[in-house]
Amino acid sequence: MGFFDKMLGKNEEEVRPPLQHPKDLCVGDIVKFAFLPQDDLTNQRYEVIEVNTYDFEDEMTTSFSLKGESGNIVWLSAVNEDGEEYLAVSKKLTRGQVTTLFDADAFAEVFEEGAGTQLDRIETPEGFEEWTANHYTEIEDCSHGYYHKGDYRNTELPKYEDESESLEFYLLEDDDEDYAVEIEVYKGGDTEVYAVVYLELSAIDELMPGQ
Repeated sequence: MGFFDKMLGKNEEEVRPPLQHPKDLCVGDIVKFAFLPQDDLTNQRYEVIEVNTYDFEDEMTTSFSLKGESGNIVWLSAVNEDGEEYLAVSKKLTRGQVTTLFDADAFAEVFEEGAGTQLDRIETPEGFEEWTANHYTEIEDCSHGYYHKGDYRNTELPKYEDESESLEFYLLEDDDEDYAVEIEVYKGGDTEVYAVVYLELSAIDELMPGQ
């Protein structure tokens, strides 16, 4: 079955109503991005393949895993900050890409106690030309949270820690707040690093319901 074949051949009773907002995405839905500086997003269609949840004290964030037609994966969150809505689109960096992007010793300072660490881009890894900025400042230091596998928008979060993954979260942003680097450190030291771009809602050209 092709990438969009499952969207075909439905009768009217099976078709979900049009999607009005990215926060309402479900597995199987399709996101078509507008023309953007990021080549791997511009005018491309992505399918929602997973919906997972981050819980930081009183703040819950829904994370949509999107898969492009070429097989590449990005992550999307719809953010509402003091009434201002925008998109955070993330792309994972490998360890080698992190050490290409930043000086290793400078990057290690992020994990020292206290925010304010400064990072300068020393070289841009291939594929991240429009995903990174020249300079970042750490604005969030070692925030404790939990990662829950699954969609909890309409369900109470698990009460027990063994039903989730504990993590420490670090956030760096550029001076214009257009780009960010997110770092998640899990129990045992497993670390994931993401390059993030903040986009307006209009960066999504079309939302299409799946099955």
